[in-house]
Amino acid sequence: MISLNYFQISRNWWIQFPYLLRLITKIRFYAAFGAGGVIYLTSLIFNNIGLSATNIGLGFTISAIIGTVTRIFTGNYLNKKGKIQFPLITSSILSIAASLFLIFSRDTFFYIVGQSFVGAAAGIYWPAAEFGVPYFCYPIDTRKAYALVRSSEALGIFLGVFLGGFMTNFFYSKSIFINDIFCMLVITYLISRNNSFIKRNLENFKQKLVNPINQRQLKWNKNSIIIILSILLITTSLALIQVTLPLDLVKGGVYRNSLSKEITSLVISIQLILLLFLQWPVGSWISKKGRLFGLKFSLITFSFASFLLFISSYLNTQAFYLISFSLILVSLGTASFLPTSTDVVFRIAPSNKKGFALALLSQCFAMGYFFGPFISGRILDQFGYASIIWLSISSCCFFVFAILFRRLF
Repeated sequence: MISLNYFQISRNWWIQFPYLLRLITKIRFYAAFGAGGVIYLTSLIFNNIGLSATNIGLGFTISAIIGTVTRIFTGNYLNKKGKIQFPLITSSILSIAASLFLIFSRDTFFYIVGQSFVGAAAGIYWPAAEFGVPYFCYPIDTRKAYALVRSSEALGIFLGVFLGGFMTNFFYSKSIFINDIFCMLVITYLISRNNSFIKRNLENFKQKLVNPINQRQLKWNKNSIIIILSILLITTSLALIQVTLPLDLVKGGVYRNSLSKEITSLVISIQLILLLFLQWPVGSWISKKGRLFGLKFSLITFSFASFLLFISSYLNTQAFYLISFSLILVSLGTASFLPTSTDVVFRIAPSNKKGFALALLSQCFAMGYFFGPFISGRILDQFGYASIIWLSISSCCFFVFAILFRRLF
């Protein structure tokens, strides 16, 4: 009886959201489910194959560069056409190609090619996925809508990493790429099935949403530059958490012993579980605060988290506790940042440039991979630990929070 009531409550909660918002939430869940293992476990898989940390970081850097080009084209396409179906299907096809290359990769060349397709797919997917949410959520507040889709992504990423890590360790070392192919096929099916409905309703939702935004639209000014700088810094921190932290843990710190890849996967999975449970309540809480509160909160949590990772490199038995607590802070900061950043960028952009603005936001995520993983990979190869990286990130986040954001609003 209790389970039936719980099911009914969950169903009533779910159907309160507009149909198209639920659709884009499903699409983003499957995208995250497929990409979760690819994002977090690719570096470990190719580290086991024998690629150096420098080459692994180079693959992510090349992926980010190619993603830059596709983001520019996608942003312009969204400004002119305002349609998300074609970009989402195209990104799914490219992601399938990327997974196939990475499955058959045994050396640096195929790995780089696969990562290139990953970058192209991400550059097309993200602006389109972000673009649909504010137009499909009417009359729900956009920050609450972004909290919903980010919650579904948190669930998808957790399942992708958890199941991917399990299958990688006990079945096939590259199972995450097979899972990604399956998820991309599901996304293609969902879009094809609802194509006419999306096309028929998109313009109506745009008309309802754009007019109110025009009346209270924020200007492109120096504050916008500070906002973009803050987003870029946080996305770089996320890139290092995703790519560099697993390598740092398996290699060990200055005094910290190295962790096995199984323990490392478990630690990352726990952080993703926290994000899964925190995304919706934190996102809902942030939606009731000022527009920039989420960014400020994210900066300070990432600053403390990075500082704890820095200290953990110089400890041994106590290091695991510091790492665990730092990942709790990372989860809080991520849950605050993801819905807030998109909402802020969408609102400060002129009405005819919102597609390009969301492409720029997505580019901030890509720029986090431009130099961060490559430079950190070089540092890991040279010194064997990444403590200086975490100290630098901590200092930069605190500087932006304490000095720059003090002047805003």
